[in-house]
Amino acid sequence: MYDKIRALPKDIADKIAAGEVVERPLSIVKELLENSIDAGSTSIIVEIRKGGKEYIRVTDNGCGIHKDELSLAFMRYATSKIFTDDDLNAIQSLGFRGEALASIAAVSKIELVTKTADEASGSRIALEGGEIIEITEAACQDGTTIVVRDLFYNIPARKKFLKQDNAESSLVTDYVSKMAIAYPNVRFRLVNNGTILYSTLGNNSLKQAIMTVFSPDITRKIIPVEYSAGDMHISGFVSSPSECRNNRRYQIFFVNGRLIRSSLIEKALDEAYRDKVFDGKYPAAFLFLEEDPSKLDVNIHPSKTEIRFFEEDAVRDFLVRSVRRALLDPGVSNVVPKTEDNDNNITSTSTNEQKSETVSYGIDQSPSPKVSYVSVREDPEAKPFFADLRAERTEEQQSFEVQEKMIEEKAAPRLRFSDLELIGSVFDTYIIAKDPDHLYMLDQHAAHERVLFEKLRARFSSRDTESQMLLAPYVLHLSPAAKIAALDLLEPLGVLGYEIDDFGAAELIVKAVPSCMSMAEAEAFLESMLEDEKLTADKFELKRDEIISNSCKAAIKGGDRISAVEAMELLRQLDGCENPYNCPHGRPTYIRYSRYDLERLFLRK
Repeated sequence: MYDKIRALPKDIADKIAAGEVVERPLSIVKELLENSIDAGSTSIIVEIRKGGKEYIRVTDNGCGIHKDELSLAFMRYATSKIFTDDDLNAIQSLGFRGEALASIAAVSKIELVTKTADEASGSRIALEGGEIIEITEAACQDGTTIVVRDLFYNIPARKKFLKQDNAESSLVTDYVSKMAIAYPNVRFRLVNNGTILYSTLGNNSLKQAIMTVFSPDITRKIIPVEYSAGDMHISGFVSSPSECRNNRRYQIFFVNGRLIRSSLIEKALDEAYRDKVFDGKYPAAFLFLEEDPSKLDVNIHPSKTEIRFFEEDAVRDFLVRSVRRALLDPGVSNVVPKTEDNDNNITSTSTNEQKSETVSYGIDQSPSPKVSYVSVREDPEAKPFFADLRAERTEEQQSFEVQEKMIEEKAAPRLRFSDLELIGSVFDTYIIAKDPDHLYMLDQHAAHERVLFEKLRARFSSRDTESQMLLAPYVLHLSPAAKIAALDLLEPLGVLGYEIDDFGAAELIVKAVPSCMSMAEAEAFLESMLEDEKLTADKFELKRDEIISNSCKAAIKGGDRISAVEAMELLRQLDGCENPYNCPHGRPTYIRYSRYDLERLFLRK
């Protein structure tokens, strides 16, 4: 039997509606910050305590709210930003729904103090659970201050789903940081648990804002982007191809001043950098797109971080063209640069080759043994010598045969890589070796990934915290958001052998690294871990292998020139691996050709 349809009580309806707008402290900070910007503020202070769960305060010097409109401001769908259907079709303000203050008040204890420029004194209003407690006069400066306390005090079930304090603080810090970049003409100050994380100058310098909010390292080799076509205009900065990173943390996009997430813009950026960066590397990008408001829809979700372009192909093409124009600037290096050569390097037969540095990954750097070691680089202008030879086997057949060989080799007596005779290197990527019956080609990156992966997995599984203390501890400079998130990872990192302490608003100090890793390996692994914005302490144990696999960024890369000593040491370390046949991602570490295989390739068989 069905119950009768009836209207919900106001307090229940308000809590349900609030759930669409207020998911966590970040939601509140976002709504209040957008209101401050819409109010024309040139100075905004954001303060949080315990991740915002206990206390949030946002103070601005904007236009304020007239005392006669105070109670109206907390009514649902009351707003000063839209009035007609046409306004909805061309939204230019950050806020527009008229839901924010009502939703926040429904699930917290809130106090608002405000004054407009034409009023002699200010006003104060206090609410609990959406109900007005009092409205009084107050002494204050022009602008608005809102204090939100005890979030979800009246909805305990929702409070249980909030993350740890540091995780919630990190989300808030990351958002405020991005808004400080979006509005470099506004002075932003962010305070977390009484500590000032940063204060921007508000001098309208985007580069200065990026340096203040993140770190000066981010602005190294950034390239200005400025281009217009039709109704679209783009400005901002992108990183040089040589300064790309392991994730998209530093890809920040704004459309008409609104911070958004957009797979369309991400894919356009990837296309613009195609053939300029290694796989798995992403450029930093701080891009501001201006588009006719009537040609996009921001009214998709209450979070207002999603956006729909009505002419997606045109926008994508415009973005690709704009970034490529910037990258083609004569002063910009469009390739990942190679580094200097030295005595331990594998020598080259070409006198015109660009020299590159030995890559150290914890291997003895003693002089190379006397071995004929030839590195061959591909000439991009040379035509393939075997262009007219067409193999009849399909790609699928070749893949199957490689897998079949690997299965046979695993079943055969275990190969000792260190017994192989070193011959040379091809393209500074594949190590060539042989035994009396076979020719071997080893992928140096895949092989080193396997070595690092098994080292770290063994260390984590055994909880062996053996460390090597650093004579000179070094300081990690992070964004404030990344630093706060990293605090929760210090314990699992300690299990691996790191000793890391808090060292300021946006710094950590590294005092020791795992004894099983070289300094280069330890630094690269740590950087990869801390840049992973999705990684939390509770996920570390559950996804141990995946984390370690994805964090083996210290492995030598394809294109890195290594010495003969390093190559032989890598072969020796493969002997100690439980599974030397594949990298952690499943790619083969080597392929093997018998004499018969080679004769068949040359059509002798």
